[in-house]
Amino acid sequence: MKKRFLALAMTIALLLTLIPAAFAESTDTITLSVFDAHAYGLDEYAQMVANFEAANPGIKIEVQHAANDSTTLLNARINSGDVPDVFDVQVGSMAQNYYEYAYDWSNDADVLSLFHDDAIKTGMNADGKVMSLPWTYENMTLIYNKDLFAKAGITELPKTMTELEAACEKLKAAGITPFAIAAKESWVLNHVSTHFMMMKDQNAAGTVQALKDGTYTFKTLPNFQNFFKFLDLAVKYGPSKPMEIDWETCENMLVNGEAAMIHMGDWCQATLDKFNPDAKVGFLPFPVSENAADVNLLSNISWTYIVNKDSKNLDAAKKYLLYILTSEDGIKWATQTVGAASAAKNELTVKGALANEAAGYIAKGETNAWIHTLMPTGWGDNVGPLYQAYMLGQMTADDVMSQMQDFFVY
Repeated sequence: MKKRFLALAMTIALLLTLIPAAFAESTDTITLSVFDAHAYGLDEYAQMVANFEAANPGIKIEVQHAANDSTTLLNARINSGDVPDVFDVQVGSMAQNYYEYAYDWSNDADVLSLFHDDAIKTGMNADGKVMSLPWTYENMTLIYNKDLFAKAGITELPKTMTELEAACEKLKAAGITPFAIAAKESWVLNHVSTHFMMMKDQNAAGTVQALKDGTYTFKTLPNFQNFFKFLDLAVKYGPSKPMEIDWETCENMLVNGEAAMIHMGDWCQATLDKFNPDAKVGFLPFPVSENAADVNLLSNISWTYIVNKDSKNLDAAKKYLLYILTSEDGIKWATQTVGAASAAKNELTVKGALANEAAGYIAKGETNAWIHTLMPTGWGDNVGPLYQAYMLGQMTADDVMSQMQDFFVY
């Protein structure tokens, strides 16, 4: 195993040196503009930048981190003519919007061989060209505090909506706030809603296609009405001011014993560990109906990186991206700091209870792909505020679903 990893590391190192290095021979320093939408492991990311700059003294990296409103900020830059040299976006329909700016990796066979085949496919356009490179596999569902569940006497994870509410009652009786859903973040509510859209016999693509061809509407999807029942539970058994709970607050509450459940993905492992490294957390596959078989944990390549094909420093941009995604530093950032499985081939163990639990579900075929990355452009920005309005009592479920149907345009 060590020999295989050493050989892989040598291949990566060779590739990084083979990328044309004309920029390194110049006495001038060039600056790469990098846009990064991640909120986790930023200290370690900064150290990676420092390491890269030290190894490449002719290159300076300027990074704009934009975890919140990343799409809006990226579009503002692009619309002003300031396309970053390297930037990341969500896979699927979102990424397709930016492929006109993307370098085509299709003929870089040595580069593509560094990644898992299924991960590479997520960066292909309609013509099968590889327009972006994948970062990590990410998994999301409810996350629970194991000690709080034990304190409330909950010995089995709920698998139905009725069982979920019963668990909330037990937690409340034990003096524990059951939910801290980050309702301030429209993207979180968008993610939550997709669990209730999923038809497991169709998977993600089939579910979206059934909506496209009119086989189903949001009002007739088998489990989507239950999404609003869940929002009711989140309000009833959550903080008194749900719209004040952002993603950092909910994660802090979870690991410090202030709430028993949140919705998030294993990308938050680094922040959970930062807030309380001793907290015991785990995934709770989402109950979405009264059928226990409908529980789901959604797993996907989430973020993909694009190199600007018109970058004035294209070779340097490619070199930096390969460093971030495939170098030992980059893979450690993904697996050890963020706690996610890298899309690049490697033999490092993922550090993090959540990602390791997810690996077990994946191995047993008990996960489904993401839906929200297949939805129309701007979907989350449109529907998130509707869900917030429902939680505040400003809209009915029927009104929300009617407007969702209006937004469902490709």
